[in-house]
Amino acid sequence: MRGSIALAAALLFGIGCARPPVYDDLVRIRREYAPQWWEALQDTLSGGAFLRGTAIELWLQADANGRLDTFLLFRLRQPVADRLLRIPVAQLENPVRRFGIQATEYGGWNRVESYAVTEHIPHLREIPVRTQECDCLPLSVGLPRISYRCPERVLPPYFVELRGVVLPYTDAPSRTSRQGFLRYHGEIAAGMRWGAARQWGVGIAYSTPVPLFNSLRGQLLQRPIALLHLRYQFRTPEQPQRRLRILGSQAARSAAEETPETTPFPELLASCFRPFVYADVGISVDRLTLRMARFWLSAKSDCSECVRFLRDLEAAGRLPEVDFSLPITWGVGIGIEYPLTRWMDLALDLGWRSIAIGEETALLGFTNVPSTRRLNVFRFRAGVTF
Repeated sequence: MRGSIALAAALLFGIGCARPPVYDDLVRIRREYAPQWWEALQDTLSGGAFLRGTAIELWLQADANGRLDTFLLFRLRQPVADRLLRIPVAQLENPVRRFGIQATEYGGWNRVESYAVTEHIPHLREIPVRTQECDCLPLSVGLPRISYRCPERVLPPYFVELRGVVLPYTDAPSRTSRQGFLRYHGEIAAGMRWGAARQWGVGIAYSTPVPLFNSLRGQLLQRPIALLHLRYQFRTPEQPQRRLRILGSQAARSAAEETPETTPFPELLASCFRPFVYADVGISVDRLTLRMARFWLSAKSDCSECVRFLRDLEAAGRLPEVDFSLPITWGVGIGIEYPLTRWMDLALDLGWRSIAIGEETALLGFTNVPSTRRLNVFRFRAGVTF
């Protein structure tokens, strides 16, 4: 009886402690990480460092913050000491990419190369994949994670911008006084996109009236502006998606493998933002500014005796308070856009604009001598882009 029990126990423990299969696998270490594994590396093979032994399994492990780390469990072959290594896949060359083979749901990391064949006739072996859930409570509180993906923005061949503008500026009620103001107004722009990714845009913009003074007479006038609008939108690099295998039925696994890993909220926001820059050039379309523009054109053609007379006085320095330059407004800005839907972005930007406005006064017997004045202002805009 005792002999039977001993035999059964021996068989039981012998089966339970059976050594896993031994293979002659090869994993290639990326060049920049070779010094870290120098003691275990074999001779170089085709110009690259490698480890030789048995690949046991691909290990997907969640850390205390819920991030997914992927490792390859690898047992070195003798006589290197039969060590068991835990190698991050980021330090390895991907075998399926190396040989141009179609990747699996794990990006090809669950395939290993055999040492026993030549490089040009590869043999890749599939290894098990294990998911280890964290069964401990983290000592620190992690950031919340959101199972959310940025809407895939589809850019049409046109664009429309609707913006609200906050405009702090200093104006001149007279030539000897200055006064600060904070105004709010609107702006709309529309045009066409072009480029390989439709990153360029050109169109027209209209800024609703802003009250600005005619400092020569102390009059407060509404000044709308029409502009040529140019924009360029930068492209953000696509973020790699890591996939988590969930144990269960085959149908559940297939659905889970198509679901990307959740992302921390700060990383989610950063990956969705797309920066852009813009530039504008145009003219204020109020009465005094358009009159100043006509005067500038008349001065160029010398079609009027009074125009020639005033231009001669201005050139001689006898009209120090008058500027006969063309009242062209221009500006630049930079901002970010965040996709709210497939067809609309939320936009925020900061810009600088040099606003040229027309003025007039009674001078030298003339009742309406025109002049140009400039205001340099910062502009804060918020709105949507279609």
